[in-house]
Amino acid sequence: MDTSNQYTEQSYKLSKLILCLLTFAALAIMVNISAELSRYLFGLPIVVSGILGIIGSYILYKGRHEPFNEKKVIAVIVNSAMVLLILTILISNTLYRL
Repeated sequence: MDTSNQYTEQSYKLSKLILCLLTFAALAIMVNISAELSRYLFGLPIVVSGILGIIGSYILYKGRHEPFNEKKVIAVIVNSAMVLLILTILISNTLYRL
C-alpha cells in the first residue's frame, strides 16, 4: 500500500463501517420487534459508531499532510458527523438529568 495515503485509507474504512452500523440501527427501528430489544439494537450501533468516529477523526488528524482526495472528504464528513452526534447525545443526556 502506498504510504502517502495510509491514514486516509484507514479512516475511510472506518467511515464505511460507521455507515453500515447506522444502516443497521435504522433497520432495527423499522423492524421494532419489542421496545426493549429495539432500544439496544438501536443504541449499541450508535454508541459504537460514535467511538469509531472519534478514532477515525484521530487517524485523519495523523494523516493531515496526506493529499486531499474524495476518500478523505467522505471520511472527514462521516467522522465529524459522528463526533458531533455523540457529543450532542452526551450533552443532552447530561442536561436532561439536571
